[in-house]
Amino acid sequence: MTLIQRLWDRAHGQHLAITATTSGGGLVAFGAAAFHLIALRPLPDWEAMTGLAISVLVISSLVLLVAVPPFLRLRGHVASLEEIMATSSIAERRRRRAEGDEAAAALGAGWAERWKRFLEDGRR
Repeated sequence: MTLIQRLWDRAHGQHLAITATTSGGGLVAFGAAAFHLIALRPLPDWEAMTGLAISVLVISSLVLLVAVPPFLRLRGHVASLEEIMATSSIAERRRRRAEGDEAAAALGAGWAERWKRFLEDGRR
């Protein structure tokens, strides 16, 4: 197992926050670099920064390619849990319990506890 994989596994429960922050930062960097290339590059004072803008655009594209898919998957798990918890039908809750268990396990710490409390409250 690689060092990055071990660090990622150790951060279980914080994956949503990490991917959200990385995706947001990558999006801001991508937007700033694109803005430079579209609007500022023709200006003489900004012409020297074009190489840096291209580098930031490439690096931020790579960051977005790596960070956005896990972020979207985790956001999908959050949406699933929230949808199940908002359902008032007991039959629907039972039918979707396995989906909720999987989502809570993928999200980790706080969500797993919240899901566990939700299931315990539903039994009473």
